[in-house]
Amino acid sequence: MTKPVIYTSQWLRTTQKTAGVAKAIFAALDEQKVEHRELVNTNDYWCRDYMPVKLFDDGTYAKYEYRPDYLYDDKKERKFITNQKDACSELQLFTPTDMNIVFDGGNYVRCGNKVIMTDKILMENPNRPLDELFQHLRHSLCADIILLPWDMDDKCGHADGMVAALNDERILLNSCWKHDFPEFHKRLLKLLDPHFDVVELSYDCKPDKDSWCYLNYLQVPGAILLPCLSEYADSANDRAAIKTFKQIFPNLEIIPIYAQPLIVDGGAIHCVTWEYIEHKGQSLPSNERLKKRKEMVDTRNELE
Repeated sequence: MTKPVIYTSQWLRTTQKTAGVAKAIFAALDEQKVEHRELVNTNDYWCRDYMPVKLFDDGTYAKYEYRPDYLYDDKKERKFITNQKDACSELQLFTPTDMNIVFDGGNYVRCGNKVIMTDKILMENPNRPLDELFQHLRHSLCADIILLPWDMDDKCGHADGMVAALNDERILLNSCWKHDFPEFHKRLLKLLDPHFDVVELSYDCKPDKDSWCYLNYLQVPGAILLPCLSEYADSANDRAAIKTFKQIFPNLEIIPIYAQPLIVDGGAIHCVTWEYIEHKGQSLPSNERLKKRKEMVDTRNELE
């Protein structure tokens, strides 16, 4: 697999509040010899949300309309909505699929031939009949769709704060609801268990109110960039999280990144990064191959 290039918005580095986070991320990527670049035509630093979603590891992406209600519904906040076309203007992206629906990259977790998202996608596209929307998502993403209930405490409704893909069969489930909202946690398990081997995050200390942040990590070749709550990653929660992630990823280096400037606004490392895989023409699926993959997904769904 081609090594990804990690992109961040220029706003992450140039905004005083988050400049230290950017510096730490860049240092960690340099240490791992992972190339990183900046997106310049953006309106905020949460680039995961407005950049195209990766369909295949060969550099195939899908486009969509980025118009999140948590920004669009407040006229003062609309200036922070990034136009996806502008953000991608300097990239040579292979995007044979344009979903032509309102979508959010933070609400997309791909695990092999399955995509996990929250049911907020239904509210964002109210004019689409339910069956038609599901069929459209399956076709566009070449995947089966698994919907999780939207945690209404998260205004964004993002799946990437709930689960992370370990590989095509295993997923990591956040534990932030387990103690205070056990029924919600059980509901998530019931929905996920038939499809994946679910690994539940657990720590050997009392969870902090912001312990949800640890799932919002970035994996790169050789390392995990793990958001942390304390400046030197020496709080009880940070130490417990580092220990847990070392057990989950024994062959990767765990690099703690002080991420409080992001965490206070409801995001962390995964939210402000985006992986770009260079387009390799001869190895990419042609439009005909993409069509066949979609047909296979539809046939499997009809049989089920």
